[in-house]
Amino acid sequence: MIRFKILTYFAVGVFLLGVVATVEAGWMMQEKEGDQTLISKGRLKSSADNISWILDGPGNKVYFIDGHEKTYAIGTVEDYCGATTALVEQTMKNLPAEQRKLLEQMMKKDNKEARRTVSVIAAGDGGNIAGLKTVKYKVEVDGELYEEIWLATDSDLLNEFKSLKPMLRKFSTCASTFGTEFTPENSSEYLQLMERGVEVKSIAYTDGGPEPVTDVVKLEKKDLPESEFLVPRDYRQVTFGEMLKSQMD
Repeated sequence: MIRFKILTYFAVGVFLLGVVATVEAGWMMQEKEGDQTLISKGRLKSSADNISWILDGPGNKVYFIDGHEKTYAIGTVEDYCGATTALVEQTMKNLPAEQRKLLEQMMKKDNKEARRTVSVIAAGDGGNIAGLKTVKYKVEVDGELYEEIWLATDSDLLNEFKSLKPMLRKFSTCASTFGTEFTPENSSEYLQLMERGVEVKSIAYTDGGPEPVTDVVKLEKKDLPESEFLVPRDYRQVTFGEMLKSQMD
């Protein structure tokens, strides 16, 4: 679901690094490809290939957990974005002069691209997906179909996301600073659309033909153990910078 698959791609306060036996009501979301997202008490955990991101809305914290290396990093969205900026700058500094100049040119914001028009069009009832009613929208860029999106509008599910919204907006702003081209996902129109529901299905038309982006096949209320949102006891803490660099190696 969440676009931090690009990320996406992360309780309260400091992790206690222990096992807590309490169980909290929440939601479990599973996509066709197997990616799983857990939502509980304003926290979101997205996992794939033994890598997990936890976003803690009330605590304003981000956790990056690497099950392969048994390491984790913790901080604010600003900490994560700062580490990403530092890594990009260091990478560019180590490039040969010609390559660095080319990359700098690619990363400049193009005024013509910035003037492109993003339109969100309501397309009516989206039917039931994973057991929940949805509303369908079309996103157009300069009059051309860019994406179809189905949003679930269940009030209980939206409630769980309420305290996560500010953090997700920060991530969108952060991601836009590293782009080399125009991205409709960071436009105000697109961000406002994401406030209306939870994305459970989307199809992109960026390469001419339809390409599934999000495809939720299971979405259900579920009692989630608190341990799902805790760092395993034997994991070693590292910085975001160290974690990001290890993912690139």
